[in-house]
Amino acid sequence: MKQEVSGKSRSRLSPWPYLRNNRVRSTVLVISLAMFMVMIYVMNYIVGGTTEPFEKCDVAAFERMRILDTVIFEGDEEFESDEAFLDEAWRRIGEVAKEMETEDEVIRALPFAWQATTLNSFIGQMGVNCYLFQNSKDCEDFLTHMEAKLISGRMPEAPGEVLMEKRLMDNHKNDNTLLRNMGSEYHVVGVISSDYYLSFGISIPGENDVNMMVLTPKGSDTDFRKVAEKHGFEVEYYVDREIAHKNLIKGMGGSLDTVQSIFTGVAGALLMICVSVVMALHIMDRHNEWCLLNSIGFGTGEIYLMALKEILICILIALVFGGILSLSGCFLLEKLLYNPIGITIRMFRPDAIPRILIVFAALLGISQIPLFNGMRKIQTIDAIE
Repeated sequence: MKQEVSGKSRSRLSPWPYLRNNRVRSTVLVISLAMFMVMIYVMNYIVGGTTEPFEKCDVAAFERMRILDTVIFEGDEEFESDEAFLDEAWRRIGEVAKEMETEDEVIRALPFAWQATTLNSFIGQMGVNCYLFQNSKDCEDFLTHMEAKLISGRMPEAPGEVLMEKRLMDNHKNDNTLLRNMGSEYHVVGVISSDYYLSFGISIPGENDVNMMVLTPKGSDTDFRKVAEKHGFEVEYYVDREIAHKNLIKGMGGSLDTVQSIFTGVAGALLMICVSVVMALHIMDRHNEWCLLNSIGFGTGEIYLMALKEILICILIALVFGGILSLSGCFLLEKLLYNPIGITIRMFRPDAIPRILIVFAALLGISQIPLFNGMRKIQTIDAIE
């Protein structure tokens, strides 16, 4: 037989008394949910960060520059020697560069050749552009424009002298492969720090892949192919940030976004099963209390709302606690694992937040099954007897 409950008593049917009086059970649920979040976030940090160093190498720098290769020779031109051809190529690219510098959005235009060094990551190795200019003045202008700083050594002064970003140096401190692809005539004379994995210097005679680099205001969206064509130069090859990103993805065999989503989904599903069991046990332990509340006059709707609030409070606490643990875990990984080999990865990953919220929403939805089942089985004390 149900007893009547006064309005004052009804107002006290809240989730907080249970959470305060059952700290062990509530703490177990919060810790389970928080560790669930940590696993998802750290997985996104590790998987999502596999391409980030390569993105900083070959993509990010193009927010401040462009690369163009214009047609500078007719097909039937002949030269006495390779040296004469290269001298003429540098000269003609220099002329194009000077004309490009008349445009407002061109800070400087520099003839350059390029070689490549490498960056080792946990999923493989990627080439890093090493830009080779004609003289030390061009190197200084490039350093200044890219907002890099010389932290040790000196600026390049002679052919074959190059600067390397500190992280590239750290990346190869346990091997001798930093300049392996560039040949024995190149050597590092200075170390720099920058937002990008920069390497550049002065070219040696004989470098034949001559192009033009246009230094632009940061974030410029101008298509400099059209600018070059306006001056009568046909562009054969062009790289901006968008094209560089596409080339990177193509070079890696496709985007890792799909792999990351599948990996997160599979691992998240397995973890969700474990957390769902913990949550189901948490709900089942409440059965006798719910029967008692129903016996003294509280309806199943009120009991359901109270139980739902308990779960929501635990989830919110777990999200805060899990966020702190996630960033702490990523910080430790960065300091102990990534930084020693010259790799930096963003600890705050906004792309992980929607995945976490979706998984937690799914978890909340799944919890409704045992919750509704528990509501259906509620009986009064008299009925139990």
